[in-house]
Amino acid sequence: MGYKAGYVLKIKIGDTAVVGLRSKELNFESEMAEATTDDSTGQWREYVPLQKGGTVSADGLYNPDLTGTNLFDFISNLKNGTEVTLYFGGIETGDQYEEASAYINSVTWSGDNTDLQNYSVEMTINGEPETKTVS
Repeated sequence: MGYKAGYVLKIKIGDTAVVGLRSKELNFESEMAEATTDDSTGQWREYVPLQKGGTVSADGLYNPDLTGTNLFDFISNLKNGTEVTLYFGGIETGDQYEEASAYINSVTWSGDNTDLQNYSVEMTINGEPETKTVS
């Protein structure tokens, strides 16, 4: 299997694809506690991973005629504090994807006179995500 184009990465909320996407990003991180002591080898710092977390962010064009999860679904979920099931990853058989509970923590809707309306959204993963495979 060779390289995969970015457009085959999809985001879904529940079973519904997010529409109008132009870019998307999954970010996992771990807080690190420094564990360096006088006994550390060669005076190199040592660390221990602690809590982990993640976010998914996406940017898209706003098109009210497209069917699927869109700008106003994100706004509604944010306003209501709704926990959603988030899917991020490939869509072809054998592709892996991440599935997790998440909250919408930021939605931006913008546009200027010389461009199309666009939106961006950031979702914070709540709990441990699962890595799955498209069958």
